[in-house]
Amino acid sequence: VSPEGVGDVRIEDVADIERTDNAGDSYARVNGDRGVLLSIYKGSTAGTSVVSDRVQAVIDDLEEEYPGLHVVPLVDQGDYIDMVIQSIFKSMLIGAGLAILILAIFLMDIRPTLVVAFSIPFSMLTALVVMYFTGLSINMMSLFGLSLAVGMLVDNSIVVIENIYRLRYKGLSAPDAAVHGGKQVAGAIISSTLTTVCVFFPIVFTSGLVRQLMLPFSLTITYALVASLIVAMTVVPVMGAGLLQKAKPKEHKIFDKIQDFYGAILAFCLRFKFVPLGIAVALLVICGYAVISMGIVLLPDAGSEQITLSAELPEEMDQEEAYEKADQIVDAITSVPGVAYIGAMDGDSAAGISGSFLSSQGDSDYHMISAYIIPDAEWDTIDELNELVKNLNLAVENTGVDVSVTNSMMGEMSAMLGSGLEINISGKDMDSLKEASEMIMDAVKEVPGFTKVENGLDQTEPQIHLVIDRDKARRYGTTTAQLYQLISDELATEKTAVTLSIDNRDMDVVIIDETDPLTKENLLELTFEEEKKKDDGTTETVEHTLRSVARIEMEDSISEINRSDGSRMITVTAETEEGQFVMLLRRGLEEKLKTMTFPEGTSWSFGGEVENTMDMLSQMGLLMVVGAILIYLVMVAQFQSLLGPFIVIFTVPLAFTGGLMGMLIYGSQMSLVSLMGFLVLMGTVVNNGIVFVDYTNKLWVHGYEKREPLIETGKTRMRPIMMTALTTILAMLAMVFSQDAGNEMSKDMAIVVAVGLLYATLMTLFIVPVLYDIFYRKKPHVVKLAEVSEDLRDDIV
Repeated sequence: VSPEGVGDVRIEDVADIERTDNAGDSYARVNGDRGVLLSIYKGSTAGTSVVSDRVQAVIDDLEEEYPGLHVVPLVDQGDYIDMVIQSIFKSMLIGAGLAILILAIFLMDIRPTLVVAFSIPFSMLTALVVMYFTGLSINMMSLFGLSLAVGMLVDNSIVVIENIYRLRYKGLSAPDAAVHGGKQVAGAIISSTLTTVCVFFPIVFTSGLVRQLMLPFSLTITYALVASLIVAMTVVPVMGAGLLQKAKPKEHKIFDKIQDFYGAILAFCLRFKFVPLGIAVALLVICGYAVISMGIVLLPDAGSEQITLSAELPEEMDQEEAYEKADQIVDAITSVPGVAYIGAMDGDSAAGISGSFLSSQGDSDYHMISAYIIPDAEWDTIDELNELVKNLNLAVENTGVDVSVTNSMMGEMSAMLGSGLEINISGKDMDSLKEASEMIMDAVKEVPGFTKVENGLDQTEPQIHLVIDRDKARRYGTTTAQLYQLISDELATEKTAVTLSIDNRDMDVVIIDETDPLTKENLLELTFEEEKKKDDGTTETVEHTLRSVARIEMEDSISEINRSDGSRMITVTAETEEGQFVMLLRRGLEEKLKTMTFPEGTSWSFGGEVENTMDMLSQMGLLMVVGAILIYLVMVAQFQSLLGPFIVIFTVPLAFTGGLMGMLIYGSQMSLVSLMGFLVLMGTVVNNGIVFVDYTNKLWVHGYEKREPLIETGKTRMRPIMMTALTTILAMLAMVFSQDAGNEMSKDMAIVVAVGLLYATLMTLFIVPVLYDIFYRKKPHVVKLAEVSEDLRDDIV
């Protein structure tokens, strides 16, 4: 692209442009016609979407300027980013609408609903402003954080407005209700917000992929929640004092009956404590075992509107036959309804497109055919796109070659992070490494689920070993080094003879001699001279052939030698069969390898996907442990005791049962994304538990008997607990049931949070009071009621 045609594209945004055409032996076709491939890469500081839009604008200008020119963007990462952003924004809007609807249903009053609804845009705007000034960009993970925060933004505001609303109906004036209502729950909402934030603080101890994905996600949620806390403590009471001036009590007959029913069940649970505790522990064990048995993956599969094809042709095919077969594949794809364009290329052409999936498709030769397929319409759901992919695979089944068509975005991630099985074998001796690799290959082949087991040693190169007899060489007056120099001189066909000065410029004159090249056949006929002394004291020059002091041995050598920490390394690789997971298969293989005795000086370790997944699990485990400790310390400061926080934190592992149930229902595997959901769940589960224990302490101190405050707290706090839970759950359901292609990766996290929080609500309403009744033997020494007039004290309680 000439500078005149660049248009809006800033040169500093484009890192590189490469061109591959159909000249020579390369294969490049667009809908069966010859084509030219142009690859454009963005600069490191440029935004993908911005560069994509600007390049597209230039393409439009060029097509308008040159009639007949047609450019088809086969790969545009900007399209995928736009798709993800649109999908997440759509889920955010739906989630916010459902959250406001829940408030209206529970409060049955438009005034408090408006107060709480205001906190959503205000908190979002504040979070975006802070993101801007801290240099946090709008990307996939930060948007995931915002979409998750939508349902959590109103939690603090709900607790405050519900308490103000309740006091207003108890007889307090609107201003007094706003002041006392906010003051009563201030400690609880500050503590609950800090517990959620503390979950994400240990991100500073992580590294690699976990840090790259978690940091923007964590910071975004933190900014949004802190903003919602500020709104709940300042804006909500002020608006409540104004909007609730003329509020009149409304009867909630249905909800009152639900509260009475709940009170009866809670009384039963408090009497027979082993029933709810036994059920909770049993479900946790069963669900945990079932999920672990399903396997663990690094990242879940993510759908895309970009369809890719890869075909591996038989090695015995020559180039002409391979290109004919590639044409058959292109014709088969083009005939499928719904296909607008297909751009196909061989490995040599695809090797230049290093910024896309094609770089990972295999060897750069004509035996690998890669292609991008562009649908002829925008697909509304991922199911419709998957149906098209299914039809494409059916179309190429009869081509006689191994062809796979997919719309997964994980190909590029697999190339970067590794996929399938990799076992690295290290050592000093090459023969020992070969023996160890063959032993491991045999062990891998015995494990059902692995295919295409290789150690890379089959890709050998023929090698000439020239074995020199040093004793004979010395008798002929030469050395190994002199013979090496002789061979080296014969291999050099170019020699600089003289340097000429022409027009004040020095030019070398190079003589190229290719008349008698050195080959395998004439190598041993190469001659060297010996200066031999005669009896009369004179010397004579005697010529000898290399054959007289050396012999040739032909061997196969490996094409490359890898090293790790100074040692040689061979990697055994294997692919997993459809429906199998490498982390699940690894367990049996690892036990088998530990019982084997390998050659001395060799050692083995898992690499690739297994290594990355194990590293991810260890880092996420560290996050959860440190997060749990910080949550406990925050609650200790809130309750000024060790017992109350212990009761709340004890419910966290039990509440994980809900997330595990969600994964079982939807058939999701444990991954980094689902573990992020459990991390969020751990920070949100304790929030309602804090409010429950805090309010129970106040009632017990005020003079109730031990079990009375538990039942009264459950009935009183049931509405805000259900409201805060349902707003977050419904916000997540918009992502769970979304069929957008860009929503595939975030779905696992939404499933864990939604189902987990639903189950955790039951933990708060039933398990927390049961544990409170078990562990608390005397009244707590904390928390006094807000200072109000004596005649209103009982009504406030």
